[in-house]
Amino acid sequence: MEEYDFLLEVQDIHHQMEMLIEKYGMKGRVMSVMVTGILEPIDEETSSMKAMFSYNLESKEEMSEIVKFIENTYQEGDDEPDLDDLLGGLGISLN
Repeated sequence: MEEYDFLLEVQDIHHQMEMLIEKYGMKGRVMSVMVTGILEPIDEETSSMKAMFSYNLESKEEMSEIVKFIENTYQEGDDEPDLDDLLGGLGISLN
């Protein structure tokens, strides 16, 4: 039951994000991919995933750009990229 409630709440958050994009008229300017999954072990080497997802993409090219961004910014382990690392890859500065 807790898993079901969790997924319902995640679905609500995904919907809120979609509504926010619509509210500000950003649909044509925002690229987003949201995936939240729960892994369920099947055996020692295999799992299945229950997932909630939503996309705000207009083409396969945009999807490729998002995937490249994820690949370039993902770091294994506890060393999560900080905001400067993420923004530096986009040519954006907060200064």
